[in-house]
Amino acid sequence: MLRALCLCAAALTLLGCDDGAPADDDAGPAVNADSGVDGGGVPPEVCMGPPTGTPPELPDPPALEPGPELDCGAPEFIGDSPLWRWPYLESVTASSARVAWTSTGGGRAVVRWAPSPDGPWQEVEATAEMFPTDRTEQARDYVGYDATLRGLSPNAAYCYEIVEDGVVLARNLRLDTAWDGTGRPVRILALGDSGSGSDDQLAVRDAFMERSLEGGEHDIFLHLGDMAYGSGTFSEFEERFFDIYQGLMHRVPVYPTMGNHEAKTDNGQPYLDVYHLPEVALREADQERYYSFDYGNAHFTVLDSNDASLIPIFLDVNGRITDDMFDWMVEDIGGSDADWQIVVMHHPFYSSSERGIRHGTVEQFRSVLEELGVDLILAGHDHHYERSVPLYGGCTDVEPRGLTEIIAGGSGASLRTIEPGQWFSAAAYNEDYSYLSLEIHGCVAHGRALNTANEVVDEFDLYGCD
Repeated sequence: MLRALCLCAAALTLLGCDDGAPADDDAGPAVNADSGVDGGGVPPEVCMGPPTGTPPELPDPPALEPGPELDCGAPEFIGDSPLWRWPYLESVTASSARVAWTSTGGGRAVVRWAPSPDGPWQEVEATAEMFPTDRTEQARDYVGYDATLRGLSPNAAYCYEIVEDGVVLARNLRLDTAWDGTGRPVRILALGDSGSGSDDQLAVRDAFMERSLEGGEHDIFLHLGDMAYGSGTFSEFEERFFDIYQGLMHRVPVYPTMGNHEAKTDNGQPYLDVYHLPEVALREADQERYYSFDYGNAHFTVLDSNDASLIPIFLDVNGRITDDMFDWMVEDIGGSDADWQIVVMHHPFYSSSERGIRHGTVEQFRSVLEELGVDLILAGHDHHYERSVPLYGGCTDVEPRGLTEIIAGGSGASLRTIEPGQWFSAAAYNEDYSYLSLEIHGCVAHGRALNTANEVVDEFDLYGCD
């Protein structure tokens, strides 16, 4: 039944494959009725007023359990060594963690870890993959390493270090495992459209790193896409993502979603090569383009909104279009009993930018997310910050039925014009670059959007339990 709701009677564009930038080669299709995009997006009057019904009273948060305390020392990355890309954490669960890095050495490499600096130490050998210059078009050959640490305890901290051919390349690093339930808040850093390599990107980075030193730490790093302008090449990933966020990602695991710029090079192959994401796709060719994970009492479903073959909003006139990601998504979200259902994707549905409302995808795709009980959508693509009012069926509504959407795309690329006062918008900001800090504790998510001076430009509470 849910799948039938998403069949489309006329060809529609996907959520949007351009950045709407008239001054470059990424201008994309014109906005028109055939594309399912409406710059105005004015609904019937019944939809525009304050929602009927009574919002839920926000409950008191559950009792806090202490997080792990562990001092592994000051992180040290050995100079004049083969280490190239610093270690970065991926796919952290309550019992495992994946560590990746690159090296120009190419020797036997291991990750050593222990529950304290004094041990007892264990080690796991890393797998290795050669990346020659004719594959990456970078200055030198290098080897990509990754290792999965297993048998870890939930809500625990560990020290770890990187060793190649018996030589320590990085030491005094720390990782924290995930946990189940509501005992600890899940602290989320979310941002998108950052990968310009500009001073503005660095200013956002410096702001959230400064805040982390003052106690505003995060447990996971969600990147909402467009992390490697202009075309998602290996060099752009290195210079505009890994080099810039390396001081964060050896401590906080990264969970990315593919943006339209990452998809420009070999259909996103560099993106697929630099990350090691859960392989859950229904077709082998789609592995790592979409996935999900759990953290605390939240379930995150990460979608690829670039590929029309993955979402059934085109007529299947030639038999080549599949809706495998959609089928997987329905099963994935429907099978989760987490309090919070959060969808992460690059392209938003509602925006106060010139793109307006993407009506075709609201009707054919977002409606299914609403029926599945999704609580929050996190997106980028549009270069500003915005939070919608709770929406259901294209109308304002109240929580928990109403679904809130947040755009956090003002994190480095040129900011865009927005039209203030849109009926669907609770807050919109483009006066400075920004990032989103979200803390989920029990049934309440407390969010703050902060600018480069760490001034709060939007603060809100969301309710996520049915």
